[in-house]
Order: sequence, then structure tokens, then C-alpha cells
Amino acid sequence: MKPVAVSLSVDTGRRDFLRTGFWGALTLSTVSFSAALTGCASAPPADGLRVLRAGDLVVLRALMPVVLEGALPADESRTVVVNESIQLLDSLLAASSRAGQQQVNQLFDLLTFPPTRYTVAGLDKDWAEASPADISAFLASWSHSRFGLLRAGYIALTQMIAMNWYMQPRAWGAINYIPPRVVG
Repeated sequence: MKPVAVSLSVDTGRRDFLRTGFWGALTLSTVSFSAALTGCASAPPADGLRVLRAGDLVVLRALMPVVLEGALPADESRTVVVNESIQLLDSLLAASSRAGQQQVNQLFDLLTFPPTRYTVAGLDKDWAEASPADISAFLASWSHSRFGLLRAGYIALTQMIAMNWYMQPRAWGAINYIPPRVVG
């Protein structure tokens, strides 16, 4: 059998790079400006938290069950587990750099501001009203987007949630992790 050369016409040249950078910068600038006008960007952290704001919590509470499908408890303890996970995530973000915190805030601003939530995420309703199917469709669209900025947003959201979950001892059994024993 003779090997066949397949040519993919993916031109990631300088013009595409500049075009993507321009649209990404324009989108973030628009979101930042709009958020500043509406007071969204200046929102203080939610009660008991140091980085995450009330709007961010709505997004996280909607995303966590979809990203961690099958890992979260199905009983009434789910709400408690999600709240504890949000507390841990907030502690991790508080320990990160200020620049990292600002990037996470910008990502959540993009997802919570209604015009950009509809335009970029494809959700016409608030996160609290979105169905798991809507959220799965949003995640799939960002993970397969032709725009690197949206793919990076998908990675940031899903990895942040997954990393936070699997750092917790309650999740270790699902991945067969046995912590090292302390001898002493």
C-alpha cells in the first residue's frame, strides 16, 4: 500500500495571527469597557470569598456539574460539595498572581455580561437557568472553536474546575489515588 500525502489547508500565517489577536483584543476591550460602565468589573468579591464575585459563582455552579459529570454526589450533599469546591478554588485564586486573578475575572466578565454571554457563549438565558445540554453545547463550541482565545477559555474553565475537584481528598477514590503515608 502506497502512503498518501494529505494536505490540510490550515493557514496559520501572520495575517491570521494578527486577525485573531485583533478580534480577541477588541472583544476583551469591549467587555472590559462595558463591564466598567455597568459596574460589573468593579464588583467586590462575594461574601466570605477573596477573589470570586457573585456573578462568577453563578457561572461556576452551572459549569461544575457538567464539567464534573458523574464525579459529584447525586444526593442532597451536592450543594455543600460544590460550595466547598468554590471556597477551595477561591483560596487557590487568592494565592495566585494579581495578573492571573485579573484574567480569571475577565473570563467571568465575558461569560456573565448578557451581550457577550449571548454572542460568545451562545446562551440567551442566565447561567442559573441554562440546562446541562445548553452548557455542554457551550463547552463543545468553545473547545472546537476556530478562535484560539475561545479554546484557551475552554481550557482555563475546565482545567480550573477539574484541578480544583481532584485536589480534594473526597475525589481521590474515583481516580484510585492513594496518598503517601507519613512515617514518623
